[in-house]
Amino acid sequence: MNFLYRFSTLRSFLGGARSLYMRYFYNYRKHMGFCHPSAIVSRPMIIKNPKNVFLYEGTAIKDLIIMATNACFIMKKGSTMTEGGKVITGSHERRVGRFFLTITEQEKNKELDQDVIVEEDAWIGVNVTLLQGVVVGRGSTIGAGAVVTKSTPPYSVNAGVPCKFIKFYWTIDEILEHESQLYPEKERFTRTQLEEIFSQYSNK
Repeated sequence: MNFLYRFSTLRSFLGGARSLYMRYFYNYRKHMGFCHPSAIVSRPMIIKNPKNVFLYEGTAIKDLIIMATNACFIMKKGSTMTEGGKVITGSHERRVGRFFLTITEQEKNKELDQDVIVEEDAWIGVNVTLLQGVVVGRGSTIGAGAVVTKSTPPYSVNAGVPCKFIKFYWTIDEILEHESQLYPEKERFTRTQLEEIFSQYSNK
């Protein structure tokens, strides 16, 4: 009994020490799928399967939990996600006659794992959760504490649980002017594209 108690205590201690090491000292950058030299990765940080994480130029993440087991987390240039955030690229499966924890990653429906993409110039506030399959639109803001279950349009303000569209930052003309100063022509939204997007969200 004394041996089992000591073994259990040691295992608990080692588990705690490993958790602290992974959160505060592990070099995630060199294990990521891509991490631009200008990207800022501030500890503490927990990343499950960092090879599925891609951070492009001018991005910044701090104090996040990123669960990228089977799908990717992609953050494009000039975007940031701050303290307390969570990125979850997958979900468990429910099946009749099975406890969900007995369904392995190899068995489950592959559609339950989907990339999470943060487009350019997005600002994601504190304690935000991004769930599988969402795309945070270029130039968007996600308010503190939001749980993002659906993709957001570009240049929009979004908040809440679940996260909902609130408004666009600018007029179409202002967005076109903004993009003309930041992006090559082939990467910019066209007026027609923006008109279609505005039309989709005008009654929301």
